[in-house]
Amino acid sequence: METSSVSIRGLSWLDTSSGEYSKRDIAVRGGVIAEPSGEPADLTIDASGLTAMFGLWDCHAHVGGLMYDPDAQGYFEAPAARTIRAGVNLAQAARMGITGVRALGECDDIDLALSRAYEAGVPPGLRLRGAGCSIKTTGGHGVAYPREYVRMRGFLTVDGPAEVARAVRRQVSRGAHWIKASLTGGLYSEHETVDGGQFSDEELEALMATANQRGISVAAHCGGSDQAVRFSRLGGRSVEHGYALDEKAAAAMAESSTWLVPTIGVTHDSSFIAQDGWPSHAANRAAASIRKHREGLWACLEAGVRIAVGADLNPVGPRLHREMELLEEVGVDRLTVLHAATIGGRELNGLGSQSLPEPGAAADLVFTEGSPLDDPKVLRDPVLVMAFGRVLKGEGAEHWAPSWKR
Repeated sequence: METSSVSIRGLSWLDTSSGEYSKRDIAVRGGVIAEPSGEPADLTIDASGLTAMFGLWDCHAHVGGLMYDPDAQGYFEAPAARTIRAGVNLAQAARMGITGVRALGECDDIDLALSRAYEAGVPPGLRLRGAGCSIKTTGGHGVAYPREYVRMRGFLTVDGPAEVARAVRRQVSRGAHWIKASLTGGLYSEHETVDGGQFSDEELEALMATANQRGISVAAHCGGSDQAVRFSRLGGRSVEHGYALDEKAAAAMAESSTWLVPTIGVTHDSSFIAQDGWPSHAANRAAASIRKHREGLWACLEAGVRIAVGADLNPVGPRLHREMELLEEVGVDRLTVLHAATIGGRELNGLGSQSLPEPGAAADLVFTEGSPLDDPKVLRDPVLVMAFGRVLKGEGAEHWAPSWKR
């Protein structure tokens, strides 16, 4: 769907690099920010009195997931049911100021289909980067034996370098933006540890060599330091979780420009874990990992590792906002959290590092009554949300209705 032009007047822009504000008029054309011109726009928005900034990103999501799924309903679903749930989840996230999501592991590549639809604008939606089915070894992270998906493919299970390379090539052929691989154990599966390696050296080398050859970034579910060092030195783009990282791993990540997405809530939010019905092995492992998880985050921050924000929990909207709160609770200052949750996500996903609305920047924006720097809760219910330069919430949203509804 062709993107129209938008003129936005009188906004107060929050620069998350400096914490400073500036009054601006901006234009949006072709989905990106442009210099204001004297030409009439298709849509004009008066943003006087509103604070604007780039939208939030959840950089670690499973958009159709049911997490521990106590009654196992998800294992018997058809792809259509999971797709509907994912769409509802993402629509709520957009209403809560989230303009970008990186999906790292989704059944039947549902995220990739939704991504193409949102980019085309039918229906209008947030910016979605996906990995499709994640890659794991036999018995690796994600196993919930004896539960298995009956009607969908949940993972690509590989053993040996040839199968690893084939799985990477498969995902590239399906339009994946990322490769997701589970290099260590985690919280989910019963018979593993958070830092135990699950890929052999040869398998990891095949993974990275194939991804590097095909020009696709790799995100690694990775709790252990040794695996994080190996992954980073082979060109890994982002370490997910980092449950037990040490200073050596942090230094290697910084040297290799490898990012961290800490998902601190999966260990620290004990009330959510109890309410969500996690099994005892997962809840106990999460509680036992709190200290090392926090220390690993701080080792990375002190080493200069770049951070993006991801919740790894559903629903995406409420859980990302809770993740931001938890990062503050473990001592990360608010401006750093806001920058990581906005510009960090944009940069990690290839949209640039600028924190000002410069011409050419992707027009994924949120507008709030009050400043998020004074009260981040205003981001939970923004006045206006844009992605791809289209208004998803607020004045002008009907302008972007799918063509068959016009």
